[in-house]
Amino acid sequence: MEDQPLRAGSSPGFEGTSASLGSAEALEQAASHLVCAHDTGSSQVTVVSVPAATVDAWQPLPRGGYYVRTSAGAVQIGMPPETIKDVMRLGLDVPIAYVLPRELFDRRRGLSVAEFEFPAYYSFFLLKRRCRLVVLSPEYERRVRTVFRETLFGPEGEPLPSEFAEGYPESRRPSFRRESEYFRTVPGKGRLSIDDLIEFVVAEDGVAEVVPGIQVAVRDDVLVVRDHGRDVAALGATVTLPARTSTMDDDEAPPSFMPPSFGVTVLGASHGFDPSGKTTGFLLWMGGRAILVDPPTDTTEYLRARGVAPKTIDGVILTHCHADHDAGTFQKLLEEGQVNLYTTPHILGSFLRKYSALSGLSEDLLRRTFRFHPVRIGAPVHVRGGELWFRYTLHSIPTIGVEAFYGNRSISISADTLYDPERVTAMYEQGILDRARYEDLVAFPEHHSAILHEAGIPPLHTPVSALATLPDEVKERLYLVHIASKDVPPDSGLRAAREGLEYTIRVEPQHAPRFGEAIEMLDIFSMVDFLRDLPMSRSRDLLQVATRMMLPAGEKVVTQGTRGDSFYIIVHGTVEIVKDGVPIKRYRAGDYFGEMAILLDQPRSADAVCISDVELVAIDRNDFLAILRGSEMLTRLERLVRIRDEGAWELLSHNSVLSWLTSAQKTQLQMYLLPHRAAADELLWDVGQTPDRAYLVDDAVVTMKCPEGDLKPFACGAFVGEVDALRSGAPSSSSARVTRAGKLFAIERADLVRFFEDNPGVYLSFLGVRFIE
Repeated sequence: MEDQPLRAGSSPGFEGTSASLGSAEALEQAASHLVCAHDTGSSQVTVVSVPAATVDAWQPLPRGGYYVRTSAGAVQIGMPPETIKDVMRLGLDVPIAYVLPRELFDRRRGLSVAEFEFPAYYSFFLLKRRCRLVVLSPEYERRVRTVFRETLFGPEGEPLPSEFAEGYPESRRPSFRRESEYFRTVPGKGRLSIDDLIEFVVAEDGVAEVVPGIQVAVRDDVLVVRDHGRDVAALGATVTLPARTSTMDDDEAPPSFMPPSFGVTVLGASHGFDPSGKTTGFLLWMGGRAILVDPPTDTTEYLRARGVAPKTIDGVILTHCHADHDAGTFQKLLEEGQVNLYTTPHILGSFLRKYSALSGLSEDLLRRTFRFHPVRIGAPVHVRGGELWFRYTLHSIPTIGVEAFYGNRSISISADTLYDPERVTAMYEQGILDRARYEDLVAFPEHHSAILHEAGIPPLHTPVSALATLPDEVKERLYLVHIASKDVPPDSGLRAAREGLEYTIRVEPQHAPRFGEAIEMLDIFSMVDFLRDLPMSRSRDLLQVATRMMLPAGEKVVTQGTRGDSFYIIVHGTVEIVKDGVPIKRYRAGDYFGEMAILLDQPRSADAVCISDVELVAIDRNDFLAILRGSEMLTRLERLVRIRDEGAWELLSHNSVLSWLTSAQKTQLQMYLLPHRAAADELLWDVGQTPDRAYLVDDAVVTMKCPEGDLKPFACGAFVGEVDALRSGAPSSSSARVTRAGKLFAIERADLVRFFEDNPGVYLSFLGVRFIE
């Protein structure tokens, strides 16, 4: 791993650089300062009073967590992904210790707040010291060890024979035991263990001694850092990630982006220690839609701001379980809809164990948040008329690379791997690799139309020098990733991949795959929730009547007051709905409009205007009604049409979780809402009964009685319901009553379960709660 301009302590120990905490006189004269930490599990806020002058002793980090200065060096509380880059970018001293928060995982953002992998690697390999990790109990230490065992050493045992195609030679299969032992053994240090990298400091009786004189104390829901008997910081024990910046209602029109039929967009091309670069990840485009490969964190928000809607992406390839590759993967799995996950069962098992330990959720529950597509080495996975072929690379833990074929073109993505013929040859001579495995690893995939190959930091990654020896005509198709652009030698003939949609590598085939257009149309229909489950015969009818349209920015799709003659699905681009000259919402890929005027046989209620170049699928009114007639889908659509006049869409914006739903998710939820006029003193559910509904409060007021006591009244935008009891059919431990008559929206138990199954990330946000405001 390469050195970085980061100020460390004066020795490999924990002396650190002292930090000024303010004079005693200033402390005595200081007023109180309020520090708030939001508890994502209970939707409550912890407010802590500390002397104002101690604010200089700590600061929030841009990605989340807190950096606290003490006389012995800095202590960091909470470690969201890539916060080590925050420390580097801000020019701060390396912390002498890291403190795990009470919750290791932020369910609302789908991200870990205990990403200790890279701090541990940096401390061990560069600073030549162990990473000191403060945990609140022995149970937290057990969970951390589980995570680190998977990420440092990989899963125990070898893959099952079923992970390989029938007839795939034994000699080409990796021996993970031998390969892992090779990477696990460090010259001069021997065989690594977890305790070689991490020194655990467990809080006893609520207090952890970080170093002599520096303590972290747990007081209720607060972590207090003490420096030689003086409190220097009091911060919430539950670390809250910074709020995402919404891109759904921006005044600025999103840029137009039309994806290739085949190609790749580089979302990040660097590594976990580059403070100015994003970790390596890709969008692999096939048939106009995309599969993510090891996406960086917050990829969906990044793409949405640039006009790429979540429903354009329906799959994720997980190459391995290092934090710079799987943090964004897990986040994507918890976003809109159930996503297809492509990896091997061996890697999936490691992934589930890791995130079960981090989140505290069962492996079985996590397994139900996505659709698993197991890949077999040596056999193709068919995707939209193309093929994906996978191979196990050479890395410290099990890792897969992928080769994609579409028409007569192909793309290779190496994932993390050691391509170094000299070192690989030495491994073969030492008996670590079998002959066929060795031949596979020294053969560079130079025949592909585009090659994205890692050039990370040896000895776990490919040295740039090995790639510099490749022929010039191969280098013309080669893009380096997992490397900071400044580290590419200027005279090597090599280039770093460029990040961003505008630099998408388009590898258009000369001949479309067989049935490519029909597959693409079926993919478009499947983005629409009420068309997804149509019988095959009706899907055939849709293919026969649907028409594709391309419209420029500024074009009106429909005009307010005119007769509704078509139903529209957005394939690419953004459409704004404007009523009486006032913009009211925006729709993106996978969203639809026009159904209301068709079902009610009324004039269009609003304009629909393209605010970027837009591709649409249009279905004539009569064809649309004929295909849906007699189906459950038509009943659900009719309910949606009725509910839209009840103000439910606007009501969702008042809820802290539901406001973040995409347009498609809000539309789906509205299909399940039932308007209910509640009388004063009406009992919604009672203790000991199995609840059959949850509620979204409009202008009524609802109060709840729980074992912990009475809760405050809930009003506009609050969701109330015993989620766990609704999901499992168990008796309720609370009761709810209407204390002011008014309107509610009810959600039947079966419909709520269905919505949660389709939107696992929303379910995790609601798991274990009785209300969300």
